[in-house]
Amino acid sequence: MKLRDIYRLAHREYAAYKTRSVATIITVGALFGLLLGILFVMQGLENVTLRYAGETTDGWIYLANYYEDRGIDDSFIRQRIERYGGTVVTLSAQQQEQLGGELPQNIIVARFQKLKSANDYVNHKDDVRELGYDAKKYVIEELFSNQLSVYSYFQDKNRALIRPVSIVLVIVSAFILAFTMAHLIASNTKTFVLYRSMGAAKKQLFSIYFMYLMEMCFWAMRFAIILGLLISGLATGLGWSYLTEQLAQYYPQTTGHPIILIGLNWRCVETILCMYLAAPISFLLCLDQFSNKKIAQKLKGD
Repeated sequence: MKLRDIYRLAHREYAAYKTRSVATIITVGALFGLLLGILFVMQGLENVTLRYAGETTDGWIYLANYYEDRGIDDSFIRQRIERYGGTVVTLSAQQQEQLGGELPQNIIVARFQKLKSANDYVNHKDDVRELGYDAKKYVIEELFSNQLSVYSYFQDKNRALIRPVSIVLVIVSAFILAFTMAHLIASNTKTFVLYRSMGAAKKQLFSIYFMYLMEMCFWAMRFAIILGLLISGLATGLGWSYLTEQLAQYYPQTTGHPIILIGLNWRCVETILCMYLAAPISFLLCLDQFSNKKIAQKLKGD
C-alpha cells in the first residue's frame, strides 16, 4: 500500500465522520489557538517595548562594570566582556552629560549589540572558579536604558507560563484525540475487518489511523494560527491607545512607534510542534483498540 493510498483511506475516515472530526479539530485548535494568541501578543509587546527602550542608544546595550574589591585585578572583566561578544568603550562627552558627569575610573563600560549576549554576560557567571572572582562583588548596571530588564522580564514570563501550559495542552489534546479515534474504531469495526480481509497488514492499518490523526492535527493547527492572529489583532486594536500613552510616559525621549502586538518567536514553533506531538501520544493510548480480542468483542456486540 502506497503513501497516497494510506492518505486517501485516512481522508475517507475523516470525511465519513466529519462532524465528530470537526468538533475535535475546533476543540484542540481553540486550546492551542489561545496559547498562540498569548504568545503573539507577548512577543509583540516585547518587540514594541524594546524598540522604545533602545531608541536612545540605537539598540546598543551599555553596561557599567566594576568590582567592589579594588585590591583585585579587574582584567577578568575585560576578558568576560570579550568572551560574550561585547566591546569596551569610552563614553562620549554627550553620553557623560546624560549620566550627569564622568564615571569613576574603576568603572569599565561595555557595549553589546545583541540582547541575548548581554543577558548571558550578566546572568551566566559560571566562570567564577576559572577567573577567580566573587560574583557577589561583581556589579553590572545598564546605562541609559532598561533593555535588559525588559528582555529578562519577558523571558521569565515565558518560562513560567508557556512551557507548563504547553505540556498540559499536549496531555489534554492527546486524550481528546484518543477519545475521538477510539469512537471511530468502535463505530467502524466492520470496515476495519474488511481492510484485514483484503490483506492489509496491521502496520498498514496503523498507518491509516495515524494519518487520520495527523490530518486532524493539521486542520487544528490552521484553526489555531487563525485564532491566535485574531486574538493578537483584537489585542492590538484594544490596547493601542493605552499602550502608546503609557510607553510615551515611561520613555519620554522616544519619537514613538506603532503598537503592533503580533510577534513571532521559536516558542510559537514549539507550540505547533506540541500540537503534532499529541497525535503519536493519542495513538499509543488507542493501541489496545487494534487487538484481535477487542475487534472480536465489538463484532459480537454488533
